[in-house]
Amino acid sequence: MTSSLQNNDTSYTNSSSSTDTIDSIFFWLFLGFDVPALLCCIFVLYHLLSKKDLREAIHNHVWIIILLLLIVYEVIPIPQHLQYFMTGVVRPSTPMYCLVWWFIDWGFYYTISVLLLFASIERHFLIFHSQMTATTRKRLIFHYLPLIVIILFMMVFYIVAIFAPGCESTYDYTVDLCGMYPCSGSMLFFQIFEGVVFSIVLPIILTITNLILLIRVVWQKYRVHRSVQWKKQRKLAIQVIFMSSIYLLFNLPPTIVYLVRVFRHSASEPALPRILFYYSYMPTFVLPFGCLTTLPKFWDIMEKLDPRKRQVAPPPPIPQI
Repeated sequence: MTSSLQNNDTSYTNSSSSTDTIDSIFFWLFLGFDVPALLCCIFVLYHLLSKKDLREAIHNHVWIIILLLLIVYEVIPIPQHLQYFMTGVVRPSTPMYCLVWWFIDWGFYYTISVLLLFASIERHFLIFHSQMTATTRKRLIFHYLPLIVIILFMMVFYIVAIFAPGCESTYDYTVDLCGMYPCSGSMLFFQIFEGVVFSIVLPIILTITNLILLIRVVWQKYRVHRSVQWKKQRKLAIQVIFMSSIYLLFNLPPTIVYLVRVFRHSASEPALPRILFYYSYMPTFVLPFGCLTTLPKFWDIMEKLDPRKRQVAPPPPIPQI
């Protein structure tokens, strides 16, 4: 979700008929998407882990981690939002519960965002500079180590930001997410990372990275049009571009609105920040279905549906008299 909107406009947390309408709409959206998304996560993760070739393919490792994070997200934060939509009260109403909710809601969400950026950058190396992962040592340096660093950094960052801040958070159990954000959100260091790096800079870099990847893929397609190996690499590129596009589709609009409000010093419709806040949760529902592209059977089905590859059966021979 986009914290920059919620941190700079809390007017949407007030009780009103428009708020009730928004909550009702997103209740049914969250409820309708949560179970299918969870089942899809489990389905894809099972296939990626149960088959050795898929499990050992380094381009699938980031998706396995993302799917694990999404499963936790579908099981804990989303049902809590649904519970709040129904009752208007956060339950259980305890500080520790709110802290854990904040940690998973923000920590896991932005970890997924950073992992998508890593997947986009890594895909450049896997497709166009495959020698960088040709040996065990190179895979350790350029693949496993960055993944470990990203996960450790994000987890430590949010543990410090939420569980050990230099101030005391206040909790409002009549507002979703216990008042939306901890007191660390008012500290400059955390504001820069969440409001600028994660919410603004990351989507911009992700957009540029995928545009460059798309251009390189299109250009390379015409250079090695008949290469079987390139056909496989093209699928890997399409996969990460598609997954990143899902994220950008639901995160760029809140980011653009936030930037317009900051630089033009203009106030938006009171209900708009609340709508965009819940709207930015949609990637957690759609990404699991994007992960289906990691399964070879998905591409087999797509090829069968391609009208250019459908062969018309020859007419039966005419019997000779």
